[in-house]
Amino acid sequence: MNKWMSVFNNLDIGILILDEEFKIVYANQYLLGFIPFSREEVHEQPLYKVLPRFHNAYIEKVLLNCLENGSKMFLSAALHKTMLHGDHSFNIKISRFEEGSSQLLLLEFIDVTSQFIQIARLRNYVIELSKVNKELKEKKEFIENMAYYDCLTGIHNRTFFYKLAEKYLESAKRSGGILGIMFIDVDKFKAINDTYGHEAGDQALIQVARILTQVIRKNDTVARYGGDEFLILLPHLLAGHNYEIIASRIRSHPDRFITLAGKEVEISLSIGVSFYPMDGDSVDQLIAKADQAMYAAKSKIKAASR
Repeated sequence: MNKWMSVFNNLDIGILILDEEFKIVYANQYLLGFIPFSREEVHEQPLYKVLPRFHNAYIEKVLLNCLENGSKMFLSAALHKTMLHGDHSFNIKISRFEEGSSQLLLLEFIDVTSQFIQIARLRNYVIELSKVNKELKEKKEFIENMAYYDCLTGIHNRTFFYKLAEKYLESAKRSGGILGIMFIDVDKFKAINDTYGHEAGDQALIQVARILTQVIRKNDTVARYGGDEFLILLPHLLAGHNYEIIASRIRSHPDRFITLAGKEVEISLSIGVSFYPMDGDSVDQLIAKADQAMYAAKSKIKAASR
């Protein structure tokens, strides 16, 4: 064995050789760097005295099996942590060899501490990357949602309305159902802006959006079409006149009165409505028809007030 000692001492793995009684015959220089004993102090000492963490039933059985049957065994650092002194982690290969008439055990200690550190770093990196991806996904969803909402009133915008209306229109065409679109305009909105200022006008639009979202059915959708114009999508109508319930709620809503510059002002709304299939078979046609109906209603109000 002496001829191999110089080789063992230059290896970057720990070498430990045990006799048949599990006493230490040899420990190389690399291994001695991880235990608080010199070569002389460990020589012919019981393994369990020098390395007490080996003193458990499972490892004793592994060593005995290797010695008796010549089986090669492997102790993973992941399962058998810090077998040496300190906090280093080693994979340990155990094999039997013969020296003359003696049966000896060769234990090879392969330091995998850096691998564990790298794995831990990688795990942390994956966790951080997952957090970043989650944040990016949330930001993406937020940005996408912003593309479908009106920044002033907080309700859906024209883009979303068209997207949803196309979906419900196709459904109505397949099922033979009725789809309604209400077109709503704020009466004398220019006068509100001119008299009370644009901030007051914004306040009026926000109030209109609030009123409309409070009076619709669960599956209806309110959107700001642009300026002082709003749309309500009415899917799955049983009959065209069902919209009148919503129109009545709008006209009688108690919050149609708001205070502007210390003065109570009534928000008056003109409403037009159109239906698929009676008034058109595209979203644009239905909106145009509802718009026409709304202006007809507004004209009647003007004529009545003269």
